[in-house]
Amino acid sequence: MKKITLITLITSILLFVSNSIEAKALALPELPTTETSKQWSVEVTKPDKDDPRLAQAKKGVYHTYSLNVKNVGEDVHDVQVQLFRNEANSITKYGLLPTMEPPQLSQKDGHPLHVSNFGLAEKATDLNVVITWKEQGEEREYQETFTFHQK
Repeated sequence: MKKITLITLITSILLFVSNSIEAKALALPELPTTETSKQWSVEVTKPDKDDPRLAQAKKGVYHTYSLNVKNVGEDVHDVQVQLFRNEANSITKYGLLPTMEPPQLSQKDGHPLHVSNFGLAEKATDLNVVITWKEQGEEREYQETFTFHQK
C-alpha cells in the first residue's frame, strides 16, 4: 500500500514538473536594450504604435520590435545592416528584412537608422543585427554582429 502511494506521489510530481516546462522564446523584457561598440550603437525597443498599417504582434506567432542603429565611431562608407533570427534545432539563420543600405549611417553622429516595426518569431531565441562597412579611403570590409539573447 505504501509503495502504491509513493509511486502515485512520484508520478504526480513528475507530471506537474513536465507540464510546467515551457519552450523559451525571445522576449526582451527590459526594453529598450542597447549594445554598443567603438563604431556602432544598436538599440532594440518597443514597436512604433502610431501607424495601424505597421506590423502588429500576433500572440503565439511573433513579437514586434523597432530598431535604432547609430554610427558612434569614425566616418565610414558602404554601410549595410541585416537582421537575422535563429531557428530551433538548426544552424541556419533566417533573414528578417531585406539588406538595408542607409547612407545616413556613414557619418559619425548622423541620423540613426530607424526601423519602425519588424516581426520576430516567438520560437526564436536570438536576434542578430549584422553591420558591414568600409572605412574612409579603404576597400577592406568590416563586420560586427550584435546578438540579443533570451533573458
